[in-house]
Amino acid sequence: MTEQTDEHKEPSLAPACLVVAILGLAAVCAFCGFGSWIVFSDQYPFAYKGIDEQLIPWVKQSQLAPEDKASIVDQLQELLPIIEERSIDKEQLLRLRNCLQDNPILLWGGVQSILEQAEGTDLTETERETLKRLTERLMRMATDRLLARNDMEFTLQPCATVRDDQLGLEVRTDLTGDEIRKFMERSEQLLQNNDIPNMSYDKTPAEAFGILVEAALNPPKI
Repeated sequence: MTEQTDEHKEPSLAPACLVVAILGLAAVCAFCGFGSWIVFSDQYPFAYKGIDEQLIPWVKQSQLAPEDKASIVDQLQELLPIIEERSIDKEQLLRLRNCLQDNPILLWGGVQSILEQAEGTDLTETERETLKRLTERLMRMATDRLLARNDMEFTLQPCATVRDDQLGLEVRTDLTGDEIRKFMERSEQLLQNNDIPNMSYDKTPAEAFGILVEAALNPPKI
C-alpha cells in the first residue's frame, strides 16, 4: 500500500470526537441539551431541545442518503411529542439519550459514500463484493448494539477528513482504492474481534436507526 500524501493523511480522532459534544457532552453551553439530560432534575425540556435544535439539524446536514436522512428526521420528530408529553419515564429517557449519543448509524452516510465511490476505483469485483458484505456485517453489529460510535469513526478515519465546522468526520469524495482497502481492513478486524457472522444482512440505515431507538425505549426482555 502506498503512503498517503499530506493532503490525505488520516485526521485525528480528537476533532472527530467533537461530534459527541453535539449529542451529549455540551452541558456547559447554555443552549446544549443532550448532555444536560442527566444534569438537571427536569430532563424532558433539555431532551426536547437537544433533539429539535441540535440533532435534527445535524442529521439534515449529514452524508446520509436523502431517503435515510428524511426517514431518520421523521423518526426524531416523532419523538418530540412523546418527550414533550412525558409519555416515557426517566429510565426510558436515559436509555434514549444514550442511544442517540452513541449511535453509529448517524455516521452511515460515510459508509454509503465509500460504497458508491468504490465503483470508480481500482478495486476488483471480488473486493467490491467483499466491501458490500463487510458493511452488511457492520450493520448487523450496529443493530445488535455491539458497534459503538467511536468504532465507526475508527473504521472511517482513513477515508475521512474533519468537517469544516469541526463537528466530526466526513468521508471525502476523492477516495482511492487503497484508502477503501484500509477501511475494509479495519472493518474486518473489528468484525472478527466481535465474532460477527459472515452473512448477508439487509437493513437500511433508517431501519437500523428505528431498531436502536425501539430497543432504547422498550428493551427486549432477557
